[in-house]
Amino acid sequence: MGRFAEDIERYRVRGLGGRDLWLHPAVWAIASYRLSNWLYVRKPMILVRIPLKVLSFLMVRFCIVFMEMDLDPQATIGGGLYIGHIGGVHINPGAVLGRNCDVAHRVTIGTSAMGRPGAPDVGDGVYIGTGATLIGKIKIGNEAKIAANTLVISNVPAGATVMGVPGRIIMRARTAPGASVNTRPEEDFAAEDPVDAK
Repeated sequence: MGRFAEDIERYRVRGLGGRDLWLHPAVWAIASYRLSNWLYVRKPMILVRIPLKVLSFLMVRFCIVFMEMDLDPQATIGGGLYIGHIGGVHINPGAVLGRNCDVAHRVTIGTSAMGRPGAPDVGDGVYIGTGATLIGKIKIGNEAKIAANTLVISNVPAGATVMGVPGRIIMRARTAPGASVNTRPEEDFAAEDPVDAK
């Protein structure tokens, strides 16, 4: 459950503590996911597994029915997950999220329509804004930012900012040897990269 400790630390860094932290509904949803995922991955001895499976089932159903939070136990989510508000979050069982991701409410991370296989693979430190939808077998690079209400159906490079329906890159990461990652508007790339960013 070390990843849950990383999740809690993200909330503490943002100023939550004590009662406000432990009564935060998003923390309950994350705790439910962490317990259920641990049971799915670790498969502890049956005397431990059976009562915890019952508890896990009740917690998951509560989160889905009353909080609209469906973080599937089979999804792979790195430590340091931060969900600011509950409601309308769906993460597919095949999805992968890296460490220290921020997920807003009304976010869907799932498969394409008509049963096509594959779910998003999201890197570390990615921000996913309110109402965003990521679908299909796509990769989202580290430190990318997905704007609110954006539909992402293709790969997003590391550090890029994506906006719109369908999502288009409006800013890319710019790195220099020995320098930290910076960003610059997408228009700056026009002269050196004639390929349309989609």
